[in-house]
Amino acid sequence: MKIALNRLARWSLTLAAAWCTQVGAAEMIITSEVPISTNPSPYIEQFIAEVGKRTNGAIQGKYFPASQLYNDRDALAALGTGGVHMVWPVASRLELMDQRLGAISLPFLLGTREMTNRCFADGFTRQVSGYIEPRGVKVLGFLRTAELLFIMKSRDVQRVEDLKGQKVRVVGGKVMLDAMQSIHASPVSMAASEMSAALAQGAIDGAMTSPAGWVDVLGSTAKFAALAPGMALATSAVAVDKAWFDALPEAQRKVIQTALDEIIVRQWKETVVKDEQLVKQMVDQGGTYRVLSAAETERLKERFLGAGQGFRDKHPDVFRQVEDLRKTCL
Repeated sequence: MKIALNRLARWSLTLAAAWCTQVGAAEMIITSEVPISTNPSPYIEQFIAEVGKRTNGAIQGKYFPASQLYNDRDALAALGTGGVHMVWPVASRLELMDQRLGAISLPFLLGTREMTNRCFADGFTRQVSGYIEPRGVKVLGFLRTAELLFIMKSRDVQRVEDLKGQKVRVVGGKVMLDAMQSIHASPVSMAASEMSAALAQGAIDGAMTSPAGWVDVLGSTAKFAALAPGMALATSAVAVDKAWFDALPEAQRKVIQTALDEIIVRQWKETVVKDEQLVKQMVDQGGTYRVLSAAETERLKERFLGAGQGFRDKHPDVFRQVEDLRKTCL
């Protein structure tokens, strides 16, 4: 009888401790506009599970994908209100918070070599975060979205001139709009979810998007894909409510950062492989994929760098810091 009572007492204490942990848990609300099956959603779910496990449930994450709570633009604006604690938007969205962050989208500036170098990536993250921390937002890291392709309905892009007059959906704000205009294309800014209908209706002739965008959104309607190596590496920023994050115990902040850093390393490798598989899938279905020649890529780079010179002249300190990181880390 005494043994049974002791077991009951231990069970009751364990249950009470677990209940108290849940009641006192810090809520971590994360939102994104991408569907649950699309990068980075699976990694957000892994991150939430890992943080919950490593904090013994002291941080309870809730994820709202596919704009169920906010789209990325509104979610960034909501950081600091308590309605959302973390957002994983396409990094170009940060340009809305500080013009200097248009540098993230500048063609041919950042590549896999830089962003997979821990020294460079950490330094760049601190640089970017420093620009927007006065607005109550902190950046914890960058995930890989994709190396963007030109996905066209009926134009096989092999030379820079092949994009002339084409209506192309782009991401990256004014920086990329200026770049596309420099090659006499007509850039159109729109959400990924709108691309399919726009292509079918003739509002656009193609899109600058990821292999996943080709497979999941545009499909076989867009038959041609072209890659200019190094042109546009799209990333997702992990942006957090700074006041909420700073108020967490140091041990919990460390868990969040460590879990995220581990996922980022693995995510960069896995998404490269996944993109190769997606491109192969579309080619097997009759699509055409090509890599622009080194000469044509260099011509495109010259045009795009010329288009971005005004931005560079306006924000020289941004690029000076990036070059300092290159010298130090690479």
